[in-house]
Amino acid sequence: MGTQWPVYAALVLGANLIGAIAIMTFVLYFLPMPEIKDFAAELPSLMGVAAVYLIFAVVIGIAVTLLLFRPVLDWQRNPDEHDPNMVRNLVLRIPVYQSVVAAAVWLIGIILAVVISGRESGRLGLVVGVSATLAELVVVILTYLQAERLVRPVAAQAVARRFEDATLEPPIKYRLISTWLMTSGVPLVGILLVLIAQRTGLFSGTAGDLVPAITALALTALGTGFIGTSFAVMSVVDPIVELQDAINRVRRGENNAEVDIYDGSELGVLQAGFNEMMRGLRERQRVRDIFGRYVGAEVAQRALEERPELGGEDRKVAVLFIDVIGSTTFAVNHSPEEVVEELNKFFEHVVKVVHRNKGIINKFQGDAALAVFGAPLNVYDSASMALQAARELRGELRGLELQAGIGVAAGHVVAGHIGGADRFEYTVIGDAVNEAARLTELAKDTPGQVLTNAATLKTANEAEQARWTMMKSIELRGRHRMTQLARPIRATLAERSEV
Repeated sequence: MGTQWPVYAALVLGANLIGAIAIMTFVLYFLPMPEIKDFAAELPSLMGVAAVYLIFAVVIGIAVTLLLFRPVLDWQRNPDEHDPNMVRNLVLRIPVYQSVVAAAVWLIGIILAVVISGRESGRLGLVVGVSATLAELVVVILTYLQAERLVRPVAAQAVARRFEDATLEPPIKYRLISTWLMTSGVPLVGILLVLIAQRTGLFSGTAGDLVPAITALALTALGTGFIGTSFAVMSVVDPIVELQDAINRVRRGENNAEVDIYDGSELGVLQAGFNEMMRGLRERQRVRDIFGRYVGAEVAQRALEERPELGGEDRKVAVLFIDVIGSTTFAVNHSPEEVVEELNKFFEHVVKVVHRNKGIINKFQGDAALAVFGAPLNVYDSASMALQAARELRGELRGLELQAGIGVAAGHVVAGHIGGADRFEYTVIGDAVNEAARLTELAKDTPGQVLTNAATLKTANEAEQARWTMMKSIELRGRHRMTQLARPIRATLAERSEV
């Protein structure tokens, strides 16, 4: 929600009018000077002058404010037609500019009041000038604090989550010190000046006659000190509370948490820093997600946590190899778009089943896929997981246009990063990989299209072994020993209903 400029103008103007009325009341009714009584008697004849100045002050204040902030008003109507940096700098300086306008209007009024009261008495002119100047200091700092708070909504829009420096508003330290000095220190200085004036004979009467003036100044110090401190504290605490809320949202998993930037001091840098950090986290998460989609979430996680190096380690794993049957014929009879669409449907099932059984898709090779169980993360009973995944795939792929042969083999492999210093990938190399590929070739012509070997089956748990049946022994291509085959037992009606 944007700043309501009529409300903003009314509140700032009201604060200045209250300050003017307060200082006039203090001078006329609380200071013990004979000249004041004589001057008060002439007030009715001066009301016209006061009214004219009041109108002048209001008109000039509004006119100068509109002149200064006209670009902001135009920008709110047509954001695309204005330089965002110019608007940003102007909006963040509005509190300072508004204070300068208030100070200038007060200065004109003080000069006029001193001239009028000085005609009655030089001493009276001095008292009026000093009192009004002290009041001006209090009102100007309150105007700044009030404007800073009121302009936050439009400042948040103008900055638009971008921040470049911390020079657009006074630093927090100076803001807090100035607030204390102006709202509490100035009234206390007023008390000191009243006592000095009594000692020097500027005021008439006894010391007891100063009690009303000192009491009024003390109450003013308490009141303006509380108001000023409250505004100053809120100007610091509010952004911190918003940051705390945003951090809590991040802890709950919201990675789109951001805060509005509406402060031109170090707090603005802090707000912008948080937003920049969140953009970095989102970008890192996006890269991590994309990275994980290419190489697998587990490999990506390990690469982010450790420094990948070329080379590998000996690991006992289970390998599942799956290859589409008749892919060449299918590609000839269908358009490339249809081939890609069907392959994506096919591999969607493959990825889901492999991940469900704690394996990773190590790579896609055209119309084939290699899944590994037991690397890079250790998996308890990797052979059983791979065999179970193979059985589940048999059911998952039923009904798809593309069918595949599936081979499972377990054994020792070298798992690690293979390639060059500038480009490498995580993979597994070993006899188990080759044997799984050979079993996949045979599986394409075997009922059920899923095969493993006896050695792999023996490493699985008893429950998984019971779901497979032994077959004949053959010599796989490229191998010089006999390999006993095994395939899943034909699914019962109950098992089929679960698929």
